[in-house]
Amino acid sequence: MKKSSTRSVTVLTLVAAMGIGIPSAAFASSSSSTTTVDTSAKFLAAQKLLETQLANRATQLGHLVTDLTAATTLTPSYMATLQARLSTEQTSINALIAKVPSDTTWADLNSDRAAMLKDNRVYAVMSPQVFEMVEASVVAKQVTTMQGDEPMLLSEVNSIVGLPGYKNALNHYNNYVARLENWSTRILNVQTVVLAQTPQGYPGNTHIFVNENHEILNGNVALAYAAYDASIIGLATGGYTGA
Repeated sequence: MKKSSTRSVTVLTLVAAMGIGIPSAAFASSSSSTTTVDTSAKFLAAQKLLETQLANRATQLGHLVTDLTAATTLTPSYMATLQARLSTEQTSINALIAKVPSDTTWADLNSDRAAMLKDNRVYAVMSPQVFEMVEASVVAKQVTTMQGDEPMLLSEVNSIVGLPGYKNALNHYNNYVARLENWSTRILNVQTVVLAQTPQGYPGNTHIFVNENHEILNGNVALAYAAYDASIIGLATGGYTGA
């Protein structure tokens, strides 16, 4: 019996080496591959957590769509790009919401969790992107509006040539023009940089969102200073000398 067993192993080894196919039935007793459904408490808790995380992201995307729809200062091209990205993420997240409850293995769950994060980045990329694009567009619109007031302000300055407040008014007018010219370029650069960010750029683009948010804040400060310049010009026409 022992010799027979040895011969069988030898024959199988030789046949395999020769590349001759062996019926699958020959190994039925030694190999089997089955997929085990995981019903452990740990797995079910992780599955429930992922479902909650997906639901929260779906809600956040809905808020972003609402914010975007309400924005009146975005250019049509920026609006279209952001709407398309939100639509893509909603489709992805909704597909995962439908799939995750039927996941039965950790491999399924881990794959879906990775898709939720790496393919979308609802909080880390899409949220700051929409927020900053809308805020930057408000600054850009205000810059354009205030630049439209430059001829009127210059006329006011020229109306007091030779009077005590003229020099002060002229200085504020020059500051007004310089601030707005500077930010007419800078705020467009902010929008270009912010819109270029993608989920795949995380976490490297986190600092970019922080930096561009600071730029938007600086833009708002510059607009406040420009408004102050305009108010001083208005006062100068009424006799204010700056003293």
